[in-house]
Amino acid sequence: MASTEPDNVVAFGPFRLHGEHRRLFCGTEEVQLGGRAMEMLATLAGNKGEVVSKEDLYNAAWPGIFVHEANLKVTIASLRRALREYSPGGDYIRTFVGRGYWLSDHVDVGDMPRIADLPVVANTRFPELGTVVGRDAEIAELRGRITANRLTTIVGPGGIGKTTVAIATVQPLEDDEGGLVTFIDLARAASEEFVIPSIATALGISSGSQDRLEAISSILARRKTLLLLDTCEHVLNAVAHLCDVILANTRDVKIVATSRQVLRAKREEVFWLAPLEVPPPRRTYTAEQVLRYSAAQLLIERASEKGKYTLEDGDASAVAEICRRLDGSPLAIELISSRLTGLSAPEVLGELGEQFNTLVDRDQEGPPRQQTLLATMQWSYELLTKSEAAVLRAISIFMGTFDLDAVVNVVAHHCLDPTDVFDAVAGLRAKSMLSVEQIAGEMRYRLLDSTRAFAGNLVETSGEMPAVSGAHARLMLGIFARANADQSRLPARQWYAAYASHADDLRSAIGWALFRHGDPLLGMQLVASGIPLWHELSLSEEARRNCEHALAEFDRTGCADMSLKLKLVVGLAAVNSYLSADAGEAIKTIETAIRLSRLIGDTNAECQALGALARYRLLPGNQTEVRKILKELKRVATNSKNRPAQWEHEILLTELEIIHCQYPPAIARMERLSQEVRRFPDGTASRFDLDPKIRSETTLGALQWLGSVRPGTGLNTVKICAREALELHHGWTLISCYTHGGLFTLSECQEWSLATQYVEQLKDTIYRHGMPTWIPVANCYAEALYVLSGARHDPDGPMSAFDELRTGLRQLGRHAYYALLIRALYAIGHVDEGVRILDYLFEIGPQRSMVPELLRLRAIKERSIGRDDDALRTLRQSVQAAEDNGAWGWHIRSATDLAVLLRDRLQIDDAKSVIEPVYGRFIDGFDTPDLQRAGDILSELRGFGRVPGS
Repeated sequence: MASTEPDNVVAFGPFRLHGEHRRLFCGTEEVQLGGRAMEMLATLAGNKGEVVSKEDLYNAAWPGIFVHEANLKVTIASLRRALREYSPGGDYIRTFVGRGYWLSDHVDVGDMPRIADLPVVANTRFPELGTVVGRDAEIAELRGRITANRLTTIVGPGGIGKTTVAIATVQPLEDDEGGLVTFIDLARAASEEFVIPSIATALGISSGSQDRLEAISSILARRKTLLLLDTCEHVLNAVAHLCDVILANTRDVKIVATSRQVLRAKREEVFWLAPLEVPPPRRTYTAEQVLRYSAAQLLIERASEKGKYTLEDGDASAVAEICRRLDGSPLAIELISSRLTGLSAPEVLGELGEQFNTLVDRDQEGPPRQQTLLATMQWSYELLTKSEAAVLRAISIFMGTFDLDAVVNVVAHHCLDPTDVFDAVAGLRAKSMLSVEQIAGEMRYRLLDSTRAFAGNLVETSGEMPAVSGAHARLMLGIFARANADQSRLPARQWYAAYASHADDLRSAIGWALFRHGDPLLGMQLVASGIPLWHELSLSEEARRNCEHALAEFDRTGCADMSLKLKLVVGLAAVNSYLSADAGEAIKTIETAIRLSRLIGDTNAECQALGALARYRLLPGNQTEVRKILKELKRVATNSKNRPAQWEHEILLTELEIIHCQYPPAIARMERLSQEVRRFPDGTASRFDLDPKIRSETTLGALQWLGSVRPGTGLNTVKICAREALELHHGWTLISCYTHGGLFTLSECQEWSLATQYVEQLKDTIYRHGMPTWIPVANCYAEALYVLSGARHDPDGPMSAFDELRTGLRQLGRHAYYALLIRALYAIGHVDEGVRILDYLFEIGPQRSMVPELLRLRAIKERSIGRDDDALRTLRQSVQAAEDNGAWGWHIRSATDLAVLLRDRLQIDDAKSVIEPVYGRFIDGFDTPDLQRAGDILSELRGFGRVPGS
């Protein structure tokens, strides 16, 4: 069939590359790539299905520039990582060792990536590297060290290029060795107490988790991962302890650290990074002779990039002396290189002169090369214009990347004209004090760690910190005001890409304004504006801690802004509906939110609060006034035309119908809702609470398995939803999907392997987002699946999981969890332990939806001890209860057990009359275990009396 794509559009997998405009799309979403990665992809796409040589890729990304292979590998690795963010199971760029790369036209993606293949975080960004010069031998040697050792520390003085060499070495390993590489910048960790929170945040773990180190180890234990811990010298003890714990509790994790000092951890292999090679002292050099040394190569490379500088023989000896004077320090060379754009090398050498020697001599505290770097920075700083110096000091406040508008905001106290600010940024960039990156299609800037630390000290000593911090906090408030408005119009992934990178800066701003009392009102406003971000990142504990602190500050300061208080209370109420162990306190908070929202007239907040109250009231043992609350939610949502709140009402009403075993109306409701939600593209209406599409369709799939004659349809629906929940990168939605329908359906259908993978991902997500209350459910499924899949044969795990469940929160009270544990114990012959759980459930009163299955399990016990008459009565009760409830999943299972018992008593006609009409009602799912077993029994019963000679 002929392609319908335009000639200049190349398709591969879910992607479409518009070559002429250099734009890449996955569906309707644009994939953002750096310039060099895009040029490589365009070259590969232009030769799709054919091997493209390395030389052709070099010419595409670095035309006219000689670079070594590390640059190519890093760029290819970056490109692959970007594609995997949109298609996690795909591998579209193939490597032909020694020849080049090719772009494949199609990649078969399995139903579910293995846990070891999943990214540790959704979006780990490496700092963009310039061309790597003069480090071929070091990269090759370091790669061998990393392959042979689990902990490798790259040690060297500041500015020596540790980060550059580390990234150039480890990023290609992600492709070459099949692991995952996570870059973690510890320069932002102010002291050792912040090391573990920094690691946790980089791994996507809520910063409020009770035992973050355990969570880190748990997440990493199931993956082949390499952690790159950058800039560790100021937090050595904490990093060493962290490395010791991680390596002791994992098998496939490797760690590479960069530090000015050795960590002294247990398994540490130290790699000493030397300066670049400098020309030895001699009277004269030619250009050809001086370029044999890597320090000179870097200096000339950077100068030529900035000003088309070409080394002539007359400059060669001065270039050699500059390199020696700078001790071969790459960062110092970067800073000096900009001077060669307007001066000759002898003139630059003359500028250094005695002033440079004086600066070095002035600082006697550090090692010689560190003195050289500090002196170079101070020398470079003194060459800045007044505007450039002011901008450099102010932008040290940023934790991550920033744009020009952000710079204008944080230097507002200097009253600079925006044009002057733009010129200052351009000057800092030209002088190598500022690096630039292409992110999400726009130009963004960042300071190198050494430069940020240097400038940060200057802003402190200048007395500008309060003004800069205040401006930075107000900037964050504006950014997250836009973020909140954009939630209703941007697709989730695009919103995440635009705003998640500001999380560190938001934390920093809240820390200054609220926790250090820099501006309490601004701090409270920042917390209110950050609630959607924490919700999107599922950082439950962080949201709760900040809301509680902000509300306490609200009362302390006597603030009268009720709209602000409402936002904080609603944010706290939403979190408490998932986390709170204190039902009274949770409901009190939610009811306060309802009262405030009505007082102010904020119907959106009222809908959120009513939804939270209904969710809490639907919990086992707490189901009072639910219909009244849902009726009120529907009224407010309808009158205010709040579509997400209307969807929430439909989902919660369905949950109530499920509790009362009203399956047909529940299925019809979810079918209507899922069709409606599908008509709205992602981002048309923001999430009310959890993703409505995944939530409704997961519920529908479980209902179709249990309450309809289409169990196969239900199983397929659940499989699709579970995969989509994983790709959504929204922790709360994933936890809800897996614990409220996903794992239940897979377990009942004996999809042991797939269910086990989901359980591993569920544990990851629970630890990552600091929601330990759900660990008993994850452990329940894990222990049951270990037994049912044949991996374990002892009862200790299931019994431990039982104890965790019954002592946990009401959120964990679904009796389906217990039934799974009973079946696991029965499967390994530990019937008495299973009966202990069964007796517990009948003692506290079984949930109506589970009565048929629990009666069936009781009958199994009765048959095991020879009480077939009791079992017969119990199974008839089970069949009747399933029929009364409309629970077809339990009905066929109980009818089959009853038919088997009657067959064993040779009551063949009775057995057929029990199973035949039930089996005959099913429309699909005949390959599911329950229907397969029922079909086999029915065939056997129909065959009775037909055997010759009988």
